Amino acid sequence: EELLEISNLNNEYARFQVEDLSELVFDTAYKHNLTSTLKLVLVVSSFGNPPDENISWINEQPWPTFVSTKSPGFGYHSEPWGNVGWDVASYLRFITMFWDSLPERMIFVHGHEMAWHQAGYKMSYMLRNLCYENKDYVSLNTNPQNQKDWKGTASETHSAVVRAVNRQLGQISKLPTMFYDRCCQQFMVTREGIQQQPREFWLELLGYMTDKERLEKNRIPGVFTKRNMATDLPFLEEAWHHLFGVPRLVQRKVYGNQEDFNIETGERTTNNVHQSMSKIVTCPAELCAKSPTCSAVVAQEKARGVTLELKGKIAPGADQGYWKIMRKKKLAENARKRMLDPTAQTHDLDDSL
Repeated sequence: EELLEISNLNNEYARFQVEDLSELVFDTAYKHNLTSTLKLVLVVSSFGNPPDENISWINEQPWPTFVSTKSPGFGYHSEPWGNVGWDVASYLRFITMFWDSLPERMIFVHGHEMAWHQAGYKMSYMLRNLCYENKDYVSLNTNPQNQKDWKGTASETHSAVVRAVNRQLGQISKLPTMFYDRCCQQFMVTREGIQQQPREFWLELLGYMTDKERLEKNRIPGVFTKRNMATDLPFLEEAWHHLFGVPRLVQRKVYGNQEDFNIETGERTTNNVHQSMSKIVTCPAELCAKSPTCSAVVAQEKARGVTLELKGKIAPGADQGYWKIMRKKKLAENARKRMLDPTAQTHDLDDSL
């Protein structure tokens, strides 16, 4: 582990400990003031002690990780205001806390691995296969069934947030009246995107979102009362991308306009074009192969895909699936071998793949 302190941190995979929320790569970078050198960092908002959600899945993805928790007793992972501000406060805390040493890219997510706003995509799967290098912003959510886009309005309900935004963005006299993006504030963004606005802007929003008296006053009756959700928290859910300098209308074509299949198993992830991530989740991370836990789960998924395929349970037409692709490659390789040596022993499906 000490070798991490003198090695290239970007060649090291996540080593997460759920007991104390520590992660060796990020903590090493933090200790040596090297977080700005990290290519990508996963930021997870967590609730409860132990966490409400099982966050052991963090070790099934490769990226250095920082967990921000509402619970006390976890050192710099604990949020000083406690259980207020929902995931918004967790995200804003990371942004302001590491402002002078932000990584190149950050992925902000909830603690759950699966949710209704992710269709058939596990978070660990998306993080293992995210196409991020040429992207400034990517949502890691899918839309609800049969809903093209989520809409948000800068209405009187959100007037205080709008005023705070407009005070900082002096060149904008009025926010757009409508935003379009996928719900539920899980996304990848670049350092440059975050720094479209000054640190003072994010600090003001953080103070606003952690004002306990205001949150209690504006609480939505019967909605997420455990997590102190006020009426204006959904506004940022719909407007993050715009504050990062992304066009206010995030179009579906960015993510894919077709049904999608898991590239590890060949299973269908969604048959709804509005939920597709076919252009975003198709780039396996090389770093995963270095991690025993990450590579093990990939091997398990591929083996499960073989079993499903052999049993005829892979969705018809799943030709984008990993094992469909590998089978085609294997058939082509076998054909070449037989051309060179007609007596060569070949197999259509190689279990060692």
